[in-house]
Amino acid sequence: MKRGTRRLLLLASAVLCTASGKPSSYRFADKEPVQEADDRRPIAVPQAADFHKMFYFVDVVVRRPAVRSLAPAPVRSSRDVNALDEMPSSSWFTPRLGARELSPEEMLRGPAAVGSPQLPIRVLKAKPQGNPGFVIADARGKKYIVKFDPPEFPGIETTTAFVVNRLFWSFGYNVPEDFTFYLRREELEVAPGSQYTAADVDKVLSLVAPPVDGRYRATASLLIDGVYLGPTMDRGLREDDPNDGIPHEERRVLRALRVFGAFLNHSDMRVDNAGDFYQGEAGQGHVEHYLLDFGEAFGGHGAEHGYPWDGFEHYFSYRAAAHNFVTLGLDVHPWEHIVPTPWKSVGMFESTTFDPATWKEVYPFEPMRRSQPADDYWAAKIVARLTHEQLQALVQAAGYPEPGAGDYVLQTLWERRRKVLGYFMRQVTPVDAVGVEGEMLQLVDMGRRFAALTPTAYEVRFWDGEGSELQMHSENLPAGTGDVLELPIPVSLRERAHGYLRVDLRAHWGDAAAPSPAQFHLRFDGQGEPRVVGIVH
Repeated sequence: MKRGTRRLLLLASAVLCTASGKPSSYRFADKEPVQEADDRRPIAVPQAADFHKMFYFVDVVVRRPAVRSLAPAPVRSSRDVNALDEMPSSSWFTPRLGARELSPEEMLRGPAAVGSPQLPIRVLKAKPQGNPGFVIADARGKKYIVKFDPPEFPGIETTTAFVVNRLFWSFGYNVPEDFTFYLRREELEVAPGSQYTAADVDKVLSLVAPPVDGRYRATASLLIDGVYLGPTMDRGLREDDPNDGIPHEERRVLRALRVFGAFLNHSDMRVDNAGDFYQGEAGQGHVEHYLLDFGEAFGGHGAEHGYPWDGFEHYFSYRAAAHNFVTLGLDVHPWEHIVPTPWKSVGMFESTTFDPATWKEVYPFEPMRRSQPADDYWAAKIVARLTHEQLQALVQAAGYPEPGAGDYVLQTLWERRRKVLGYFMRQVTPVDAVGVEGEMLQLVDMGRRFAALTPTAYEVRFWDGEGSELQMHSENLPAGTGDVLELPIPVSLRERAHGYLRVDLRAHWGDAAAPSPAQFHLRFDGQGEPRVVGIVH
């Protein structure tokens, strides 16, 4: 046996041995897993979405929960994953962190291709919505949205936007080029012919954090190329985009935002903080999907809007309202014990009270509410790949203006990472397949590797392609072994499987067992070497 590996030792489960009925069974074709989704085919330019923010808020906060309580609908597994339970490259997602090595320097660059604005700059118009700001054009004619910190919290949005933008890029999402940008009042000239005036510029600057040493601190966000088609809706399809064939609520790329949002307390996740852009010549282009506007993560949303419950409650829920009615509002919530940090550049961002199991976004986001354990595990594996060195580089580059603030944010992020991994990896059997070598199925326990989840035993069951159980082994697992596993697939078992074998592996941690096993589907021809063709978590 190779160093660092061991033969699987197994634990019998009397309950499972006597359980009636067969578990749900999948059968995978003998094909290479899809690595790139075919969703960039040329299409005509779709129509911009007709979006009304107030209707959306009422719909997600009031109407949808009421309808769901009266007629609950089953939740299907995500449909944008490949046979190995991974996400292919697509117009939504590019594999980065976890798929390859990312140096801290590459993470710092993030999506940067054009770069930050170059002087001189001209103010074109006011920022269309949200906090005060401008749309500018720089010396090259490149256009940016310039956003400032609020006066009560200098540094809170500009630091957060820098770090979280780079993190979501590393996670694999499409994001704009965001840069921390410093400018003086005299560098802001109104573009000739604009209806915007110097007085309008002064009005905006009077509403933002004051300058330090004559310079205003801002985030400059490069306008995304292409035709803006409106928000990325959180359910259904874009009917005029033939490439959009999976309902958005059934996309793992959106469901996984539950884990990433909890980790970063990106509670302001709603449809208008994501956008669809038609890129390419008319009739030759396609739609790309972006996440936008990260400045109110890290507790910034709660701090700026006065929501001490940010990350703990939805803006409104029938359940919370009923609970408060029954208890006369006297029940003490965990978030009521949170003490604000001493730094204006850090919101209500903490790790002590944070519970990834109960974390909530402000407005219910349909895909996140439909997230399944397999989706959460996939996202947790990406968070697991973040190193302390990478996070430290991002936080230091963000330039927190107050001594000690950056150190606190780094410490909080690292502790939230630990909690996220510990919870979400326990909701499945956190084991992945490495491949097959000889008669051995090579596996790795990601929970043991990244989340200090040390199994006391594994239970393994074998099934044929029709879902009939072939055999069960059991044995005690000694503690203190490594995270690389070897499971023998003997010839006798292959013969009984008739070319298709499913291996179910369930982790046990003391008296607790994983809610479900990890399934590994293997195909082989005659006495040939087995091939992993499918994985289900």
